[in-house]
Amino acid sequence: MQPPYGQPPVQQPVQQPGYGQAPGQAPYGQQQPGYGQPGYGQPGYPAAYGYGYPAQGGNGTNSLAIASLVCGLGSLMIGISAPFGVGLGIAALVQLKRRPQDGKGMAITGIISGAIVTVGGGLLIALFVGLGLAYDDANSSPYPSPSSSYSSGTYVEDLAVGECFNDGNEDGEVIRRDCGLGHDGEIISNVTLPDGPYPGERAIDLTGKGRCASEFARYVGISDEKSIFDLGWYVPTEETWDEDDDRLVVCTAYGGPMTGSVKGTKR
Repeated sequence: MQPPYGQPPVQQPVQQPGYGQAPGQAPYGQQQPGYGQPGYGQPGYPAAYGYGYPAQGGNGTNSLAIASLVCGLGSLMIGISAPFGVGLGIAALVQLKRRPQDGKGMAITGIISGAIVTVGGGLLIALFVGLGLAYDDANSSPYPSPSSSYSSGTYVEDLAVGECFNDGNEDGEVIRRDCGLGHDGEIISNVTLPDGPYPGERAIDLTGKGRCASEFARYVGISDEKSIFDLGWYVPTEETWDEDDDRLVVCTAYGGPMTGSVKGTKR
């Protein structure tokens, strides 16, 4: 081999072959450079490093996925949490597309369980509503049910003298009753007051009481002060006096429960 320009030739030492060794053969136990190994004067190259892959799930489990799983499975016992399981699961899947986190399976489970409960609850509500409407239709009648005049509610001014009644829920409202049955009161007289301006609440109340006391003694046969029954009276209000020309005072005898008419009993 010709040495490079300006460099003296390198003198190679002459090795004596060993015993039983042919000239030019490497000593026993030494290997000659193999094929593909770098030769003299050629530097070796270090092995190249390959490209690795980033580790997955290194940022923990997505919190929305956990919440979705809890709400979805919890809706099996508390149905109101079902829609939250669906909404949180969808939000978790959106985040997981952008973040290397765990929890995709949790989010999907929360969505599925929440959706099942939501749809099932809606079907149950629709079923109950349908059954309720069907029940109403089955029990409704195109014809009004007959009503007894002795059980229907009315107003005291609509009753005639001698009719008996029970008190209603509102002022002036009564329920007709057969006088042979237990009742609260009986109509003993209807008095008409003279026309004129409304005399005032206290004045009309005193007038009604005085007129009905006289009618009570005439109807029962004894004054209300000596009777076992109580005197009652209904007078017009200022509104009905002015707007409806109401001048009627209804006189009653109370003593519930009463049985039979009080007329002429002198009790």
